[in-house]
Amino acid sequence: MAVCRKLVAGVPVATLLAGGLVLAGCASSEVAGAKPDALMARQVIQSAHCGLSGPGLAYVETSERLQQLLDLPAQNMAVQQLRQVDLEKEHLLFVTLGEKPTGGYSVSLSSATAGQTEGSLRLLVAARSPAPGTMTTQVITSPCVVIAVPASDWSEVRVSGVRDKDLVLKP
Repeated sequence: MAVCRKLVAGVPVATLLAGGLVLAGCASSEVAGAKPDALMARQVIQSAHCGLSGPGLAYVETSERLQQLLDLPAQNMAVQQLRQVDLEKEHLLFVTLGEKPTGGYSVSLSSATAGQTEGSLRLLVAARSPAPGTMTTQVITSPCVVIAVPASDWSEVRVSGVRDKDLVLKP
């Protein structure tokens, strides 16, 4: 006991508490995706200028289709990140809000689940708009998020959070 007191005597109390919290968190944490029905979807990028004019979905399975979307004249995305995705293992889903009259709009991935029996992919996205009275840039934008999902034969992709009704795509 005396040895322990000597060891911790020079260590600040805050450091000891922080270390204890970290160890407790590690002991109780779960691995993401450990649940059998969880889907590992990830947000690759989000951009204020995707070049897609309407709210909707674009599903990308091939490098040719990806290039078509990257060739849009109004897009301003980090193309290197998109090209690093292995389309044999993951497909890309562009979720766009459509054209907006100012800056300050964005969309991001909130959650993703897969239906076990029906082969459907369900994504929830968070769409944000500028608060009333906020100063914004006066430029037309086309915000989107690009999500990587496992390359599967999805019967349906359903996205909530963009419009009042779900956006549905049958790849």
